[in-house]
Parts: sequence; structure tokens; C-alpha cells
Amino acid sequence: MDSCKVTLKVHFNTFILVFICSVFFTEFLEANATSPNNLDSRIQLLLKNPSLKNVSYGISVVSIKKNTPLFSYRDTDLFSIASNMKLLTTAAAVEYLGPDFEYKTSVEAHGVITTTGELDGDIIVRGSGDPNLSGRFYNGNITAVPESWASAIRSRGIRKITGDIIADDSVFDRIYTNPNWPGNQLSEWYCAPSCGLSFNDNCVDITLISDKNPGNLVMLLVDPNTSYFTIVNNCISTSNKKEHAYSIYRKPGTNQIFIKGKFWINASPEKSWVNVHNPALYLATVFKEILEKNGITVQGNARVIDETDSSNSDFEKITATVSTMKQTILVMNKNSQNFYAEQILKTLGAQIKGSGSSSAGIEVLHAFMKKLGFSTDEYQIEDGSGLSKGNKLSPGIITTLLTHMNGHPYRDVLYDSLPVSGIDGGLRHRMISSRYKNKIHAKTGYIAKTSALSGYIDTLNGDTLAFSIIMNNFKDLGVIRKIQDNICQILVDCYN
Repeated sequence: MDSCKVTLKVHFNTFILVFICSVFFTEFLEANATSPNNLDSRIQLLLKNPSLKNVSYGISVVSIKKNTPLFSYRDTDLFSIASNMKLLTTAAAVEYLGPDFEYKTSVEAHGVITTTGELDGDIIVRGSGDPNLSGRFYNGNITAVPESWASAIRSRGIRKITGDIIADDSVFDRIYTNPNWPGNQLSEWYCAPSCGLSFNDNCVDITLISDKNPGNLVMLLVDPNTSYFTIVNNCISTSNKKEHAYSIYRKPGTNQIFIKGKFWINASPEKSWVNVHNPALYLATVFKEILEKNGITVQGNARVIDETDSSNSDFEKITATVSTMKQTILVMNKNSQNFYAEQILKTLGAQIKGSGSSSAGIEVLHAFMKKLGFSTDEYQIEDGSGLSKGNKLSPGIITTLLTHMNGHPYRDVLYDSLPVSGIDGGLRHRMISSRYKNKIHAKTGYIAKTSALSGYIDTLNGDTLAFSIIMNNFKDLGVIRKIQDNICQILVDCYN
């Protein structure tokens, strides 16, 4: 009993010491909160955290109004930046295409339409690289867009199509996936392929539902419900909660999806997303199935366009779906959608360089970086989303970019697309207290051993701070994010 009392006393004293230190540190911060002169010392104190001992990191904070640096640490060194790469992709899209740039996906009839409702020819769905053909803007109805196309075809009086449903994805190349992406994750939603004609973020939604009877296969809700996939379900229900673990993956180069593992009988339904192979054929297949469900006979096949297809102008436009760059950028940055970023990258290549490829898009990014004053030997770019660890920027490059965009005519397009502290996107659960909520507009970024946070803080004195905090080679992501948040909170405190 005596040893227990001693142990309890030691733990209690330790608790009191930690509590006193915490109160002291909080009072210290609050007492010095309003003085910009304490900015450097406060951040320096924060960076003494032992968790940063072997971490490689850089920080840049600048006053845009005064055009002066407020804090810097290794701000010219290159770091892996994860999804902060989307800041550059966004800025280039705004610079070269503008927020009103329109993606147009047209549905056209190629052939003669008879008075009896027969199209003696094909239906062509002509893509423009639009990433927005999903349920995102249609109350979650994944097939809303192709259903509207089917309705337009019926309204034109077509009841039978003798030819094929052809997906024209030729605006982009067919290098669907960046070769620098992690090979063991290529069926994940965040590695969705880029394509000139895309659908549902080039993924299929699969919801697992417990059978409630141990040993039985879980039930699957697949959306869209299409024959395009072959699903092998070997996931069984279990009464042991500790056994709840399963995997879903697609065999590379195919549309065979395998589900295995165990699913707890009392678990709520869980949704997963698996990306597809050959996205244009995916859309053509789903569209053909929708046409047939709507009573329109299709004698031919769903297929992608090839060199044998006619290039003449004998086409009748039936309908079209349009979206803008502004809404595309908003989705990309709020949700950190890699698929959207890669679509924008190839769009830049197609529109500015005449080649819908990642390499052509990267050429446009190089041109934009040159405008900002940086030569190609000062950074590295491998994709538009940041999924590749080969993307390397410095904190100083990012704050230069943010400063440039703050004075841009379309400044608000980037600003409004950034996650907001305590509100939405990757910051919805960060900096949620009333003092910091809605004060930080910044892009998050995370891949293995890389975390970045860069954006803006608007101050009460009319200034705007641009900041970039990039950290590589850490062990604990939670600790790193807390340090990033604390730096942002210091910036708010010093200018609030």
C-alpha cells in the first residue's frame, strides 16, 4: 500500500507540474498576443518542440501589404509539398484560362434519323476533360447527367440506334495514371485516372452492409449499378467486433474488383470508392445501359473512339453539359481532389499547348513559375495534384505565389476555394475555437511523411499575411498538424 501511495503522489505531483506549466505558457502567450514584435520569439519557442528534432521543415510568413518577410526558416529550401501543389495548379488555371472557362461535353448523333425514330448511325459523347460529370452537383444522383442525355435523345424522337455509343476522349492522351504515383495504391479513389471523358470521379461507389448473420457474405450496394465491373465478394459477416477488417482493390489493367475480409454484424454501412480502368468506356457503358432502360434500343456496342471513326462534320448536336473552371477549382481545393487537379493540368496542356497531356500541362506550370521569377532549377514538378513525392517547392516560392495571386483580378477564385479554419475542407476540425475559427484560409497537404499548410490570414489592421509551413520526414502527423495550427494561431494573435 505504501508503494502505491508513493506512486500516486508522484503521478499527482507530475500532473500538477504539467498543469502549472500549461497555465504559465497560456498566460505568457495571451500576455504577448497583441504585439507583432513577439512573433519571432513565440514561433522560435514553439519550434523547440522535441518532436521536431529530426524533422525537415521550412516556414515563410510575409506581410503582403508591407511586402516584407515576417518570419522565415529555411524558406528557400526545397521540400516535398503534397497537396500544396494544387495551389500552383489553381493559380495557373486562373492565370491562363480564367474562372469562366467552360468545359463542354456534347452528345451528338452521327447518321440519318428517320421519321420512324431510327438513328442509322452512332451516338458520340464528345469529352472536353470535364471532371464534374458526377452526382456532386445533382443532389448525389450519380447518373443524373447521362440520364438527362437519354431524355434529350428521346425528345429528339430517337427510339433505336443501329450503331455504337462512342466515347470521344481524344482531347487528352490515354496515359491515365502518373508513373510517379505509389504503385500499391493505384486502385484508390485518390489515384483516380485522368481522362478526356470522365464520370463519377472515375470511381465506383461500393457500400458494404452487414448481413447480420455471422458467416454470410456482406451485402453490397454498388452505384452506379453497371455491368462494367466484375466484383468478387469474399467478405463475410462476423460477430466478433475485433475481427472487423476488410480490403477492396481493383486488379491493375482490369475492372475486376476484389473484396475480402470480415465485417462486424452490428457495424453501420460503410462506403468505399474504387477507381476504374478506361474511364471513357466506363461512361459509354453506363450511358448505353441507361438508354436501354429508357426504351431506346442500341444495336451496337459501347466503345471508345479510334482512328477508323469518321472525322467529317456530319453530326447533329443533341445536347450538352457545361461546367466552369471556377466550380472545378472550388471542388479541387475544398476536397483536395487529386483527380480534379490532374484534369486541370491536362486541360492547361490541351488549351495552351495544344496537347492534352501531363507533360504539356507541366510546361504551362513552368511558364507560370517563370512569370513569378523562378527558373526550372529552383523547383521540381511531376504532377498537378501533389501525390508524387517528386514535387519540390520551397516555402518562399509558395508565399511568392500567394502574394502574386492576392493582387490578381481573380484573387477571390483561389481565396474562396481554400479550406477555412473550423469551417470546411481539410481545416473543418482544426483551429475550431472562436478566436481562430474562420480566420485562416489555407490549403492542407498530406502524403507519407509530408505535411504542408499554406494560405492567408487577413488581419484587423488591413494587412494580409501569406504563409507556408512545410514539414517532411516526421513520425507523428497529429503533432505536426498541432504545431502548424499553433503557428497560425500565433499569427492571428499577433495581428488581432
